[in-house]
Amino acid sequence: GDSVILQTGVTETQGGDQILWKFGGQGTLIASLNGTIDARWKNMIKLNDHTGDLTIRNIQTEHAGVYDLEINNSTMILHRKFHIAVSG
Repeated sequence: GDSVILQTGVTETQGGDQILWKFGGQGTLIASLNGTIDARWKNMIKLNDHTGDLTIRNIQTEHAGVYDLEINNSTMILHRKFHIAVSG
């Protein structure tokens, strides 16, 4: 399968920035900028240390769904949703 990159729109994260990626209706935390990646997703995703962009590698139908991005820094909190559809 192909790779998909979900972009935060951030050009460079700052020291105090918090970036969280969650998946699905339960809002399961799958990755955060501090290096935490959920064990079930470890071989499937990569988080860019500079931008917080999330790469889903070898995308499969089970990766379809809603990905929630939360960026929290000293000046704002930004929420963004990505709806990913995967066809076989």
